[in-house]
Parts: sequence; C-alpha cells; structure tokens
Amino acid sequence: MTVKPRIVRALRDARTRMRDAAAADHSVTTAARERAEQQLADEQRALEAALDAAAGRLAGARTVWEVHHVAEGTGVHRLAVLDAAARHHQAVHASNATAAKLHERTRQLKTAERLVDMVEDVRAKREATAEQKSADDMAGARRK
Repeated sequence: MTVKPRIVRALRDARTRMRDAAAADHSVTTAARERAEQQLADEQRALEAALDAAAGRLAGARTVWEVHHVAEGTGVHRLAVLDAAARHHQAVHASNATAAKLHERTRQLKTAERLVDMVEDVRAKREATAEQKSADDMAGARRK
C-alpha cells in the first residue's frame, strides 16, 4: 500500500497544531505555578512578620485573653501558609502533567516528521528511477 504524501503532511500539520496547543497549555500552567510559588513566599514572609510582632505582643500580655489573641493572629497566618502550600503543590502537579503531555506531543510530531521524510525519500527515488529509465529508453531508441 502506498502512503500518499498529502496525507502524511496533513498528519504532520495536525501533530504540529497539537504540539503547539500542548505548549500553550504548559506555558499557562507554568505561569500559574510561578504565581503560586510567589504567593507561598509572600505568605511565609507575612507569617515571619507576624511571629516577629507576636514576640513583642506576648511580652506585653497581661491576661490569658491577650495571649490567646496573639495565638489567633499567628494561627491565621499559619493557615494561610498551609493553603498557599496546597495551591502551590496543585500547580506543580498540573505543570508536571502538562510538561509530560508536551513531551508526548513533541515525540509524536517528530515521528510524523520522520514519516514525511521517508515518504519524500521514496518518492524522490521513484522519480529518479523513472527519469533514469526514461533517459535509458531515449538513448536506446536513438541507437536503433
């Protein structure tokens, strides 16, 4: 069975579009991962600042209520850090998944490109053989 070059090129073009879509998706998830990483760093800095401020407030606390109020203030920041860490973990997981998909699409595109090259090589060889046969036939006809 002969593979038609037009069909192989259409396959390559489709695989190129699929790879480009995967690259765009990976770019979006990478940006989201970087934003989540920045948010996590911001929340950790806010927690550090709250803990630094809590030391002074604890030193001046006179009642159990005041101590409890300081603990609530730092607890809110600790929860914010945990939430930011969870969002960052999800973003990393999504980014890794899109990276794997991009790798797979790139591999599929390379396969399609090799197939196009093979079909074009076969076609070029056939044309060269046909041209040589035609030239031989013309040369043989002149001798007779």
